[in-house]
Amino acid sequence: MGEAARPDAAPGARTGGAGEGYRPHLDGLRAVAVYLVVLFHAGAARFSGGFIGVDVFFVLSGYLVTQLLMRDLASRGAIRFGRFYARRMRRLLPAAFATLVITAIVYSAVASPTETSSAVNAFKASFLYVANWFFIRRSTGYFSTDVNALPVVHFWSLAVEEQFYLLWPILLGSLFALTRRFGRRAHRAMQVAVGGGALASMVWALSLAGSHLDRAYYGTDTRAYELLAGAFVALTPGLVRRATRYQGLALAAVGATAVLLLLSTSFIHINAVQRGVVTTITTVALIIAIEAARGGPVNRVLSSPTAVYLGQISYGTYLWHWPVIVVALALTNRTISPLSTFAISALMGTGLASLSYQALERPIRRQQFLNRVNPAVIAVGLTVSLVSALVIIPYVFDRPYHPLGTARGAAQPGSTPIPDLDFKRAKSDKGGQLQDVKFLDTWNCLGKPPSTCTIVKGGGQHILVIGDSHAWMMYPTFAKIAQNANLTLSTAATGGCPWQRDLYDTHKLPADPKRAQRCLAFKTDLYNRVIPRLKPDVIIAIETNYRTPTLYNRKNRPVRAAGPADNLRQIKTDTARSVKLLEASAKKVVVVDPVPVAPFTDDPFVCLTKSQFLEQCRFTAGNEAASLVTIFHGLVDDTRVYGMNWDRLVCPALPTCDPVIHGLIVRWDEGHLTPKFALTLVGPVTAELRRAGLIAG
Repeated sequence: MGEAARPDAAPGARTGGAGEGYRPHLDGLRAVAVYLVVLFHAGAARFSGGFIGVDVFFVLSGYLVTQLLMRDLASRGAIRFGRFYARRMRRLLPAAFATLVITAIVYSAVASPTETSSAVNAFKASFLYVANWFFIRRSTGYFSTDVNALPVVHFWSLAVEEQFYLLWPILLGSLFALTRRFGRRAHRAMQVAVGGGALASMVWALSLAGSHLDRAYYGTDTRAYELLAGAFVALTPGLVRRATRYQGLALAAVGATAVLLLLSTSFIHINAVQRGVVTTITTVALIIAIEAARGGPVNRVLSSPTAVYLGQISYGTYLWHWPVIVVALALTNRTISPLSTFAISALMGTGLASLSYQALERPIRRQQFLNRVNPAVIAVGLTVSLVSALVIIPYVFDRPYHPLGTARGAAQPGSTPIPDLDFKRAKSDKGGQLQDVKFLDTWNCLGKPPSTCTIVKGGGQHILVIGDSHAWMMYPTFAKIAQNANLTLSTAATGGCPWQRDLYDTHKLPADPKRAQRCLAFKTDLYNRVIPRLKPDVIIAIETNYRTPTLYNRKNRPVRAAGPADNLRQIKTDTARSVKLLEASAKKVVVVDPVPVAPFTDDPFVCLTKSQFLEQCRFTAGNEAASLVTIFHGLVDDTRVYGMNWDRLVCPALPTCDPVIHGLIVRWDEGHLTPKFALTLVGPVTAELRRAGLIAG
């Protein structure tokens, strides 16, 4: 994303072989890559693999940057580090600075205080180019389901590139110096070292994908193979020279392009890391084909003026499109279709990118005076990044909250004014009730010893809470119960993942391609290793009601249902089988009915930030979970399988659900309870567990 396809040449320079002058087809390829990403982020179901555009960018960046560095080594015998880093600073920082600051200002106006408080550290990490490691850590946190809603989540890939730009010149220069002792074989030794590094990174990524998909997806070390693959092609110009001897290069370019487009669709069923590996191989083949070809349909399309210009501004398009999507969804309460979202983000993102390119990026890059003051450019760039992260971003988000828009509905006479509520700390347990319990960080032990699932140790019964994010939200409740009753508590949950063995939520898969793989890895580990090793006395299974739950087979493929009735039968069969599996390791099993959730477009928390009266933010609980509740109740025997319903604990005036109870905010979004409110359920849930004989009285 950050490296141009024309590192030193101006438009109009001659076109030649690999590394000779300006090659417009590479800019055109960047345009294809960026709009695949836009389609994916817009939620286009058919392009659920569009995130491979980032993989294409990585390969291209490794290819172009290595060519640039090798020109230094070939002509001077050393890399001009100051020149390189100053040019990267001038290339990347101006557009990123403008995007981050403007996005922060707009987002602080449209987002709720809890959303802005969650976003501030992400903005800081983006300015400091460590966003990918921030999101790795964030994705293992209690509220990690909101990672994909952050307006700067796409900066993870820019962080990977910046870290590569920082380290690669040093590593390549060192490798060049070390391999000189090989004489004529020095260059071959460099190729072997880079190829070996790429292979090691790829194997590492694939090995992590099964148990730590987010780590494999965001990690610099697990993405290095893509950048190094491009570097290897740059170090092996003979690949392109030899390819020119073969007929059918144009056809090969068409085939590689077709494979690339196919990989961006939902027709390919492989996880994100495996898709990245195939994309990398395909992109390498495509680069060789279009660099070696002297014509053909792919080269003509990619070299067209429109494609070239869109490629030249693709960095800005990538920067702007995601904040546009986040703000558009916030302003429309997520009611716009994926097609409309794509149209808005593509048009606005491209327009803003073009404005940034013409008014900001190109003038700074073409300023000849800056070529003579490289150390000053680097110093100013580092200062701007640090000041932005540590001063500007906190200032923007610490301003008083004045939301745009108003809440739905009008207040009636005698309505209750909204009290003074602590919006910014709604997600935390700052109050001291659970300072000894790391429930905000520890939510499962995938890839770790099962003992790390245990967050409270006591002398009484051992309780294991499993499920999705609705199991997470009850961690404060059960942690306090365990402390009070001298119990041992273990937890194992992951977002968007029903607790049933082979049931998955497919509704959000287009927006989160890692969800199914993460859920599969989690549940395989949970049922096969964690539960048998922990041997809990009581397993409590909690989940929300999913709109489109789908059964998957042992090959991780969705099982087709003949219709709603057949789908319900599949859910019933898998739920019963899953309970039997849980009973094999635990003395007793509790299945909890899904608690009421607000309609997707009526977030009670956001409503509270925009309204004057509590009554404006009430919602009426629907009957969407009735079928699932019926299935659960059919399994209850009050001997080994118990059922619990907490609807009236979270909605005392059922079917009306209030946004504030006893002065506490009940939900931090449409469905999840705030930690402080979850702690108010300790007494009634304890009483229910004791009445059922599940814990000692």
